[in-house]
Amino acid sequence: MRREAIPAVGLGDYRGSELRAEGFVAVPYQESRAWNPTLLAPHYHDFFQVSLILGEALLMHDFREQRVHGNTLFFLSPGQVHAAISGGETDGTILSFTREFFDAGAAGSPSLLLDLPFFYAPDFAPWMEVPDRALEDVRRVFREIQNEFDQARPGASEIVRALLRILLVKASRWRAEGDASLPSSRSSALARDFQLLVERHFREWQALEPYARELGVTNNHLNDVIRETTGTPAGEHIRKRRLLDAKRLLLYSGLSVSEIGFRLGFKDPSYFARFFRRYQEQTPAEFREEIREKYQKDPA
Repeated sequence: MRREAIPAVGLGDYRGSELRAEGFVAVPYQESRAWNPTLLAPHYHDFFQVSLILGEALLMHDFREQRVHGNTLFFLSPGQVHAAISGGETDGTILSFTREFFDAGAAGSPSLLLDLPFFYAPDFAPWMEVPDRALEDVRRVFREIQNEFDQARPGASEIVRALLRILLVKASRWRAEGDASLPSSRSSALARDFQLLVERHFREWQALEPYARELGVTNNHLNDVIRETTGTPAGEHIRKRRLLDAKRLLLYSGLSVSEIGFRLGFKDPSYFARFFRRYQEQTPAEFREEIREKYQKDPA
């Protein structure tokens, strides 16, 4: 059987509420799976998401897999292919939101969402264990958000935004406390700005110079900081982001291998194939067949 493209899921595919029209949805973990079976298999969407997963699950995120136990926060950015596979005993809540919803009426920095370490952060895992001391606080925030979404009373969107910001800022503190290897603030800020630029421009900016120019530093300084903070040269981050896009498109798009290469800025399909094989040790066509076989099951 021919393996089909991985599906996209929109906010309209989730449970209804007045807040959904504003760009926010909260749904219990098990309810989401019973209501939309698409969520049981790898998929992607164009909004942000943070989930509280209570119990055991196998998380798949952009071709990485991690089995988690206990109490886990799972963070997703738009475009990331993902799935959470678990049994009926696993519980929790899934919060889905657009950047427009998160930023609307922000009293603080409108860039807070992208300043957080969880979104568009290739050097950090998108899951984290909730510290025992914080578990009850986290559960309470998720319950309050779910209640506000369900009841949709006047002012609910403002309360949800405030609670969501509190949750994410506290989670960033827990992550920093639990990782002594995190870089200094100045280096970290430059590395984060570089990662966000790569996310926006990796298809058209394939050399280091435009990134350094945009960030107001020299090529050498940028490369040194990125190597120091991540252990990987800056140019390699750009190449690996192009590779990730290639893998996503091979998994969930109907484009041919040549079309994917052209979309990523490769003018010669054979050069794209060599680039892909260098990192993946197989051709793009072989990868597409293997990954779709792995993440899609034939119907019974």
